[in-house]
Amino acid sequence: MPNGLLKLTVKNFRCLADVELNFRPINVLFGPNGSGKTTFLDAIWFVRDCAIRGVDEASADRSHGIGTLWEGAEPNDRITIEIESDEARYTIEFGYSSGRIDPFPAESLIDTKRNITMIKRMLGGTKAEFWHEGEGINQMQPVELNKPGGLALTRYGPFYDKPTAIASMDHTLRSVQCYHTRSASLNLLRKHGSESSYHTLLLDSAQNLWSALRNLHDKRDLDERYNTIISFMRKAFPRFKGLALEQTGANSVYCSFVEDGRERPIQASGVSDGHIQLLIHLTALFGEGNRDSILIFDEPETSLHPFAISVFAEAVKLAAEKWNKQVMIATHSPVLISQFELADIIATELNDNNSTQMRRASEIPELADLLEEYAAGSLYMSKMLAKQSRPQGSGTQRSQERGEGESEFGLHRPLCPHRPHLIAP
Repeated sequence: MPNGLLKLTVKNFRCLADVELNFRPINVLFGPNGSGKTTFLDAIWFVRDCAIRGVDEASADRSHGIGTLWEGAEPNDRITIEIESDEARYTIEFGYSSGRIDPFPAESLIDTKRNITMIKRMLGGTKAEFWHEGEGINQMQPVELNKPGGLALTRYGPFYDKPTAIASMDHTLRSVQCYHTRSASLNLLRKHGSESSYHTLLLDSAQNLWSALRNLHDKRDLDERYNTIISFMRKAFPRFKGLALEQTGANSVYCSFVEDGRERPIQASGVSDGHIQLLIHLTALFGEGNRDSILIFDEPETSLHPFAISVFAEAVKLAAEKWNKQVMIATHSPVLISQFELADIIATELNDNNSTQMRRASEIPELADLLEEYAAGSLYMSKMLAKQSRPQGSGTQRSQERGEGESEFGLHRPLCPHRPHLIAP
């Protein structure tokens, strides 16, 4: 996508002592619990939160930064997050004192196409310097920030009347949406529905799901968003026919599910979590049409049958290829990672000093030959790839731990190419 992320560098943020990753349109992070997958994606969401809500509110959602500094950092070290897009490289540094994040970060933004520093702000400062040009003036000028608890990037960027590196980075951050599967308000959706509004953008809580779908349904003759969502639902759940969306009050919308073989629609309170979860994912992917978006999904496989997981992966590929979406996924699902190209898969592990290391599966030399014959999910299940840390046992213990069909090197049989959710016989 034109305004997507090219690279993210994170230092001293929780378990991310020093991590750098170049992005692709699809990026699937997998590895054991506590290896830093969600933390890495939260680094993006944290900067986005700071841009929109201010540093204080963003850090308050993260216990005011308590425990946020990497445990191996020196007392005066800073949390550093650097984001690079097509036009700009933006660096933000957070001071850390008394166990909390300082609300006045240091900032730097460089126009990478012209190699010009556009923003410079010192740590703890209430002023920032901005690049001004035109009418004989091409220099940095200091500006007093009216809200120093916010980012200089977003407080000043919107005043530009033409596209600039500042406005581009501001747009990129505002295009980020994050969906934590376990945080979705399924019970509220089942019992009370959604508050009626005109939006089609799905909130990160997914609480406006029925309202967004009702609005998309009303526009189904104008564009393909609603029909695309419904077609993937039908593919994942063969009995599913469609949705019955209705205004149930002055400000509320409710949904029922229409299925083959049933005389009446099933209210949302009576369908499986998997039906609603996949509907959330699909609405996030396609609800905004081809508008540039960066979408983060944390454990999207939750509540989904393996075949439905493969359908979700197919939808992700379509959104990235045709709908201008850049997608980031954190997962534990061998089925899900087996649906993507090896270059899209990032293995996360903790090294000996309890800091995260990341490598793309296609760049791990010792697995190069194996990855030609085995699906990535098989190698994950066999503990060959991003394995869970465990105490080393004796040879006898290790032999006893190996399951049937597993070789001395931990390899399971490859995933079936025709049914990607099954192990081949």
